[in-house]
Amino acid sequence: MLAAAACASPVPDPTTNESSGDRRLFLIGQDLGAIRGYIDSACCTAADGGTAYVGFFEMLLADAAYGGLGIDPDGRPLDIEADWGAGPGSAYKTATEFGFDYLALGLSMTENFHPGGLDQIVAGERDREIGQLARFAKAVDTTILLRIGYEFDGAWNEGYADAARYVLAYRRIVDGLRERGVSNVLYVWQGAASTTDVVLDGGRLDVIRDWYPGDAYVDWLGFSWFMHPDEQPIVELPFSVPPPRDLADEIVELAREVGKPVLIAEAAPQGYDLRDKTVAHHTPLWDGDAGSGVRSVSSETIWADWFQPMFDYMEANADVIRGLAYINVRWDDQDMWDAPYEAGYWGDTRVEVDATIADRFSESIDRWRSGRD
Repeated sequence: MLAAAACASPVPDPTTNESSGDRRLFLIGQDLGAIRGYIDSACCTAADGGTAYVGFFEMLLADAAYGGLGIDPDGRPLDIEADWGAGPGSAYKTATEFGFDYLALGLSMTENFHPGGLDQIVAGERDREIGQLARFAKAVDTTILLRIGYEFDGAWNEGYADAARYVLAYRRIVDGLRERGVSNVLYVWQGAASTTDVVLDGGRLDVIRDWYPGDAYVDWLGFSWFMHPDEQPIVELPFSVPPPRDLADEIVELAREVGKPVLIAEAAPQGYDLRDKTVAHHTPLWDGDAGSGVRSVSSETIWADWFQPMFDYMEANADVIRGLAYINVRWDDQDMWDAPYEAGYWGDTRVEVDATIADRFSESIDRWRSGRD
């Protein structure tokens, strides 16, 4: 058995270090192609880090591209890029290719394809995978923002609905990494804060705190941001749905209470095509058949309808929001997200395809990072 750890993570957190001036982090993702496109375009301000995703249960399996981790069980870097339909991925390449200081690493431990997986983690039957994750952390120089079981409150993530098992599995991973001497990881507890989840749950609101692993196991809190903060469904529903702002506020308020910084861990203007200057319906659960109802919009409208409200929210909560990870991708190029849009319509959220948005985006990021009003 691994001993429970009661101490905080040993890695210094630059967002709370007085000598750093409360640094605010901007990260770009969410796959290698998106990151390379952003950097190669030279459109915008430089990122502090990148985002990558790893499958916990696949990290030791050669036929599953080692879960996208980018190293083999002996710790040797691999020149392979896993792709499950959401763009090429390698956590190792994301951490080493671009000179980033930070890596936001989404660690999936859902039971979608691994029934009983959380019980296996809790019972110690997956400690080899924890060891492999520790091996990876020690192989890179970046600070890792490890999002364990991200979007735990999302109905699409099987297994996480059992909050007690989720918490035990989360803690087991943290304890295991600490016992193995990992010192460059900050542990992120990220909710979805999704109105779509409320619809899927039939109007029932999750009690977010049920999933909270405890202050000793969390360095950052996080949530996802895809809609206008005050957006409401267009389709008729037999129950009311809180606006996205209210769901984000729950996590922000908890962060204030426990004295932790917040990462907007996934952000993109869902439904907008920044290249074609259009907006369309997300999903029949919310506004209509995915990809239908296409309307032409200007760059100024896109900025005013999605980007500015996000930056306004970040500024209004600047005392705790210390990181933003933007998803810079043409979703239609990826099998997981393209037509017939079974996972919803997402559009093209690459900022480099629109000079007006790229300029405003850079200015807003730089202003926010500097702490200027």
